[in-house]
This record gives sequence, structure tokens and C-alpha cells, in this order.
Amino acid sequence: MGGMLRMNRIFLMFALLPLLVCASEVDRAREAWVIKARAGELDAAAHGLSGLYRQSGDGKVLDDLIAVQLWRGDRKGALAACEPCEFSPISNSTLEGVARAARDEKRYSEAISYYRILQGRDPANPNGWLGLFLTASDQGNRELARSAAADYEARFGRDQAILEARIYAARQGDDPMGELLARQQWLELEPDNPEQVLALYRVAVSLGAGPAAAELMDRYPKLFKPVDRLWLDYYQAVNLLRISAQTEDPVLARRSLTRTLALQDRILARAPHDHVLYISARRDVVVTLVALGDFVRAEQESAALQAEGPLPDYVLEARADALAGLGRVDEASVIYQQLATPARAKDKRLLERRFYAYSDGERYGAAQGLLDGWQEPPTRWDFTGNMRMANDDYEKVLQLKTLLQAWRGEAGAAEAQLEGWLQTAPANPWLWLQLGDIRRWRGHPDGAEQAYQQAVRWLPAGRTVLAEPGRLNARLDKGDWQGTPQAVRSLGNLTRDRQELQQRLTLEQAPQLVTEVTHGRNEGGSVQASRDWSYDSRLYSARTDGGDRLFVRRQGSFGEFDQQPERAAYTGLGAELSFYPLQLTLEGGTGSELNHKGYLWSRLDWRLDDRWTLGTAINLNSADTPLRALARGNYADQYQLDLGWRQDETREGALRLERMDISDGNRRLTASGWLRQDLWRRDRWWFDTTLRGATSRNEAVEVDYFNPLQDRNLELELAGRYRLPLDGRRSLLQSLIISGNQYWQQGYGSDQGWQLSYRHDWILSPALSLGYGLGRRQAIYDGNPEFGNFIFANLQWSFM
Repeated sequence: MGGMLRMNRIFLMFALLPLLVCASEVDRAREAWVIKARAGELDAAAHGLSGLYRQSGDGKVLDDLIAVQLWRGDRKGALAACEPCEFSPISNSTLEGVARAARDEKRYSEAISYYRILQGRDPANPNGWLGLFLTASDQGNRELARSAAADYEARFGRDQAILEARIYAARQGDDPMGELLARQQWLELEPDNPEQVLALYRVAVSLGAGPAAAELMDRYPKLFKPVDRLWLDYYQAVNLLRISAQTEDPVLARRSLTRTLALQDRILARAPHDHVLYISARRDVVVTLVALGDFVRAEQESAALQAEGPLPDYVLEARADALAGLGRVDEASVIYQQLATPARAKDKRLLERRFYAYSDGERYGAAQGLLDGWQEPPTRWDFTGNMRMANDDYEKVLQLKTLLQAWRGEAGAAEAQLEGWLQTAPANPWLWLQLGDIRRWRGHPDGAEQAYQQAVRWLPAGRTVLAEPGRLNARLDKGDWQGTPQAVRSLGNLTRDRQELQQRLTLEQAPQLVTEVTHGRNEGGSVQASRDWSYDSRLYSARTDGGDRLFVRRQGSFGEFDQQPERAAYTGLGAELSFYPLQLTLEGGTGSELNHKGYLWSRLDWRLDDRWTLGTAINLNSADTPLRALARGNYADQYQLDLGWRQDETREGALRLERMDISDGNRRLTASGWLRQDLWRRDRWWFDTTLRGATSRNEAVEVDYFNPLQDRNLELELAGRYRLPLDGRRSLLQSLIISGNQYWQQGYGSDQGWQLSYRHDWILSPALSLGYGLGRRQAIYDGNPEFGNFIFANLQWSFM
């Protein structure tokens, strides 16, 4: 029997010998590929081991293949090598590696499965439990993460590994309170760990836990340098800046921002210039200054930082905001475009900033392209993911498209579209706000105020202040100053519309110089004046909060008749007095040159509503008195009655009745009117036409100035304009104007005249504008044509 057993063993050894020989050959080949991998030939080793595993199915080969794939950074390849890895013949260490690879590849469900298998195979390995916690944290599965952390601590205790993992998870989940708790527990384990003391201090001050931070400084005085104590100021400033952005009350928001800036300035005064705190505070100052509306200083500070090196995105964005606030929208657009990386392609705040920068720079095509690519569904899932709800961003895009439509010259269509939407959604305050803006831009401040009142009715409690900038702009449009400046100032300047409103108020209340000059040369058979000059300059005082202001004026004219120069001038003091809806202008002074008398001029304007205005004027010793009449010692008093009408930006007109009594016995009666009609507006182009008509009657007295007994004139004008925007709130408006007229004079019949002119109107800054131009015309006097060239210029300068 024993001999039989020995024979069986020998037979079995001979039977297994080929398998043993084969296994040794696989091991030799595997080891050879591992040696190649260690020599740096990772790609060749991975390829060779992959082929060897397909041939052999050996678990050790698979372990080495996965190790080489992970070594060469190919996590996907490592996972593919054993997939499904739950059923592959891999070691526990390899299973741990593929679990980590799945986690890094964000294949969280696979990673969780692998870590659970690892826990079952090797329950004493803490990495199985720690990996499950980290994977659940990355996935955002807080319940599983809490359970995994509790299981880890139950098995292995609260050690450095789990605390470090909890700190990582807290940072990933933006949970500073969780990080604070973990660091406190770490400090309990290692009370003398200086790194943890300082880290806990920074977390405490980031949460505004000043007492806790102060306690740490008292307990560990040797660990804290003077600069470390500034971290409390730094994080207090960060919190104040965040809070101010969410504060609706402008007074509280400004107070918070002012405190923020004071803290940042204190850090800059005390921190070493090479310390990270100093650099961080300098960067944050730019954001604070932008929030305060101090764009000049924000631009200067950000430019200085940029000269020292690349800026982080949040500072770049603040710099772009400052440039946009200064009107340098082309530069701002470049930065916004730079920030629009694929990761921020759907950043709605950045998209909106880019839209406004393009629009402010009148790059309407770019703005349209941006909106065309900004697609939003009408509805979205609610936070539970169980039901659909209205998508506010969809409405925002529609409203931006409506704004762009208005800015591109179709304001009427944009207004009609908003009114249509409000028929179906009358309780939407955002539509009412936008309707108010468009009505105001179209010259209908009363209608705008009605829309803003509706917006206030439907805005959430505490947010009705959003309608105030538009409402106060409408009051300024109407000339209603009572209480308006005070309301504007109390509103603050912490948003774009409030900043623009503050700038407008400052501009309209600033002292101002206005001057106009014209010069002409004429030739013809019956030349009235071969050369003429006229000028009118007014220097206004600052406007009071009630809308009143004073001015001094110098006005004069010069004419050369039969080579004889004749001059007259008027110098006086005046006042504009606001009694909304009335405005009274009074002016008195003395004449000079040919005019040897004093003068008194008055005008009363009455705003009836959005469409109609009335005006009347009485000018004793009028500046319109013919120079030749003044040369003969004659003076004139003038009486005017005006009726103005304005439908909107596309159509307007006016009528005037005038009487002038000249002391030489002449009484001149004039009736005139005009009607302007838009022909086409699109982006920067604008074409319109104006029809003018006038008739006059004079007495049959012997005078040497032009004095037709009766005449009539009908003129049609066509104007084409192109606006060229320049960066920095500057622009150039070019105008080409051509007109033709039919003039009839009693005793001489009728004839045609014409006029051609070209002009430039520069806006050099919000406070300074300059216009000039030249032209040529043919006019008819006593049946004879006169040809003349003329030039003109005007300047308007506000002293802000």
C-alpha cells in the first residue's frame, strides 16, 4: 500500500511538471518587464505586461501591470486592465490602488465599491475606511461620509489621518466650521503643535471668531509675530466685504465698505511688504475700491499690481470693472474675454459684464453674438430635482435682448414687446423696471415713473430701493429738483445704476461755461452783410438743490455793411429759477457798442406732460434787433409764444408766434414751425428729415435793413449722422446736412435756395463737449441770390 502511494506522488509530480515550468517562465517574463519599468521603459513594460496577462491570466502579472499603469499616470488604463476589478485576481494593495484611481477619475461609485471590498478583505487596513470617507466627501454624499468617519474612529481611534482627511473634506465642501472643529480636535491630540495652532487661528479669524483667535494668541504668545495678529483684521475685512455685497441699505453698505478699507489700509501700513498678507490686502483693496465706486484709485492700484506680475482672476475682474466704470470699456472687454475660459463659459455674472461692456462701447454686433450664444431653457429643476420651475436666467436673457434692441434703434418695438409681456405677467417687477428705463430713454419720464411705481408695488419687501435710480433719473429728466438731489445722495453709489446717477447729479449741478461762435462771408448782387460774426457766452454758477442757478452773459454781433463795420454787445446777469413744472429765466444788463441802453429779458417755460410744453418770452431791448436799426438809434422789444410737441425720439415739432416792435415804427410779425421725423436708426447710424415753414409781415417803413413787407419760406432738410465711440466715454458725432427751400417775397416772387453743411460734435469727457462745422448756402434777398460760406463752433464745459 505504501509503495502504491509513493508511485502516485511520483506520477503527480511528473504530471504537474509542465505547469511548474510554465509558471516559472511567466514569473521570469513578468520580472523582466518589471526590470524594464524600473529602468524607465514604462510604455514598453505596460505593453508587455498587458500581453503577458492576456496569455497567462496570472494575478501577479495583473498586479504589476496595474502598478506600472499607475506609475506612468494612466489611471484609466489601470482601471481598464482589471475591469470589473471586483472579480479580478488582484492583491489587496493593488485593489487599494485601483480604488484610489477610480476616486481620482471621479468614478465615485466604483471607488466606493472597491473600498468596501478592501474593508472586507483586509479590515485592519485603515486606508480602506479612510478612502471610503474621502470618496464620499468628494462625491458630496455627506451621510456616507459621516458614517465612514464614525466607523474609522470606532476601529482606529481619532488619529492624525482621519483629522487630516476631515480638514480636506471641509475645505472641499467650503465648510469652515467643520475645519475649525477638526483642527481643535487635532490640537487636543497635539497641544504643542505650532503648525496646528497657527492653522486654527487662521480658520477662527476667517469665521470672525475674534475671541477664539485672541485666546490662542494669549495661550501661545511665542508663536505669534506682530504680522500674525493682522490676520484677524484681514479676515474681518473679508467678511465685511462679503456682507456689504448682500446689504440692500446703501448707508449700511457704505459704512461696511469704509470699515473694510480702513482695515486693509492698516494691514498695508503694518505688514512686511514681502509677506503674503501684504500682497493679499493689496489685491483686496482693488475689490473694495470698486465696490465703493472709486474707480480711479482702483485702476491705479490694479495697474501697479499688474506691473509686478500676473493678477489672480478676482483682481483682474475687479480691474475690468474699474475700467468699465471709467468708460474704458474696450480695455475692460479685453480682460473680460481673457477671463471667459472654458471653466467660466457659463458664468452668468461674467456674461452680463461682457454684454454691458460691448454695449457701452457700441459694439452691438459683439453684444448680439454674446446673447445668441447664451442659451437658457424656459424652466429648470427646483432644488429637490422633482419639479420644473420658471428659470430666472431665461427671463434675464430676454430682457437683455430687449435692451439691446432699444439701443440699436428699435426702442419703440422694445417698449411694445415689454408691454405685451406685462399683459400676461403684470406682477413681474423686473419687466416694469425695464419698461421704465426704456420709456425714460424715449423721453417719457412721466410714463417711466408710472412703470417704476408698478415695480415698487411688486418688488419683494426690502428691495424696493431697486426702482429708485430710475425714478430719480426720471425726475431729473423732467427738471423736478424738489428733494431729488437729497434722495440721490442718500441712495449711495454701490451699484452701476447708482454710480451713473451720482455722476449725472454732480454734472448737472456743476458750474458750467457755454459759448457759441458763428462767422459768415457773403457775396452777391444785394449783399446784406459781406462779413458777420456773432457770439454768445454764458458762465453758470453751481446749481442749488432746488434747481436754481445764476449766470453771467456776454453776447454780441458784428456786421460789415458797405465796408462799414457795425457792432453791438450785451453784458448782463441772469438767473434760472425752478418752480416745477415751471421754470423762470430772468436776465438784465447793459448794451454796448451800438446799443446804449439797458436790457431786460425774461422767459417762462411750462412742462405740461411727456409730450407738450409751453413757453413765453418778453425781451426788452432784444438781441435780435437788426444791427442797421441800432446804428440809426432804433431799439426793439420782442414777444414770443412757443408750443412744443414731442412724440418720442423719432418725431417732434414746435410752433412759434413772435412780435417785434422796433422804435422806427416797424412792427414785425412772424409765425414759424418745424417738424422732425426719423427716417432710419441702426447702431451708430441715424438719418432724419426736418420740414420747416415760416411767414412774416413787416410795416412799410423806410429802413435800410432787410424788411420784406411779407414773405414765406418752406424748407426741407435731410441729415445723416454717424457716431464714432472712443474709449474713455469719448465720442465723435459726424453730421452731413443738406437742405433746399422755396422762398417767396412780396413784390419779388419766389425762388429756390439751398444749404450744405458738415459738422463734428465731440464728447471729450462727460464734462466737456466741443462742436464745430462749416457750410455753404444760397439765400434770396429782394429777388437776388446771395452765396455765403459760414463756420461755427460751440463749447460746453462743466467744472466738476
